[in-house]
Amino acid sequence: MPPRSRQQSAELYDVRSHNTFYPMLFPTKKNTPRRLQSSSHLVDKINRIMCKPAAHKPKLLPAFMLPSFITPPIMSPKRKILIVFLASILLGTITFTTLYTFHRGFRRTIQFWRGMAPLIAQYKYLNFKAKMDQCSPDELEERLNVYRATTAPKLVDLILRLGGIYIKIGQVMSTIGQGLLPQQYVDALKPLQNGVPPRGYDEISRIIEKSTGKKMDDLFVDFQKKPIGSASVAQVHKATLRPKNDGDKPIPIVIKVQYPEVAELFDADLSNLEIATRLFAPENMEVTKSLRKRHENELDFRLEADNLRECTRDMQQYGVEPSLVRIPRVVDDICTQHVLAMEYLEGVSLSDAIKDEQDR
Repeated sequence: MPPRSRQQSAELYDVRSHNTFYPMLFPTKKNTPRRLQSSSHLVDKINRIMCKPAAHKPKLLPAFMLPSFITPPIMSPKRKILIVFLASILLGTITFTTLYTFHRGFRRTIQFWRGMAPLIAQYKYLNFKAKMDQCSPDELEERLNVYRATTAPKLVDLILRLGGIYIKIGQVMSTIGQGLLPQQYVDALKPLQNGVPPRGYDEISRIIEKSTGKKMDDLFVDFQKKPIGSASVAQVHKATLRPKNDGDKPIPIVIKVQYPEVAELFDADLSNLEIATRLFAPENMEVTKSLRKRHENELDFRLEADNLRECTRDMQQYGVEPSLVRIPRVVDDICTQHVLAMEYLEGVSLSDAIKDEQDR
């Protein structure tokens, strides 16, 4: 076959100027030049091989049998809103259950408002109803007295169920609440001054060992399992301190042990109390804030130990201690944030001493 001239090559391959490249690849009887007839047979063979249909046709599944991620269903707007709503409820339920189970502060908040919210709602409704009925001040006060007599026992029950710092605040308000709270609430809170049921010895011993890092047998020769006093945030036991040296005499002491959850839940408890005060009695907000500052210091027994030492030094400087007043000495080896030990002194309680002084 003679070689092609430059013009023939351009005619065959220059697609931009001559439309002959397509007939070369896909020849037909009409437009196939003689010089490309042999090539067209090769192209046809390649096409037959490349485009040969499959021996077995694949079976197509019906649309309803395909997975949803392949063929997503067509949903109406109402159905989309319903699915989003149900998913939100499910997610909220899971989140609430998780927080309530594992977060003590959240669980404490729910328990507080579950008992306090009905009382506040009833109080707000009573004031709204009185305004709608155009009650006189005397009639409003009469309705409030009925409300207070009904809700005061419920409030005390709620405080006893929650325990901790709420009992401490209830005890404080039962003594200084005159003029701050209605008399019905002050009278209902007075039984809290008698103390609360104590914790068991196993729990108290675990707190002491965890706080001091020492075993009970290494600290004490004797430890009375029954406390000599119990309060809202701590309880007190009498014990005998193990001497450091063999020839030393054992020292009788009292050891004050703080309940571990009190400090942990303090911030949540006071925050809930501030919100309730703002809704129930906003005029007493300053009192609530002062209670927060006061109890923040009381929850660290190291500060109490420092106050005892400072008070002792001041009394000794003026010659009052120990001739007229005796302040117990702090046991430095057993002084932590949640445990405070001091020497045991025989005497009468402050309330008995005040009562004897008044009877004279």
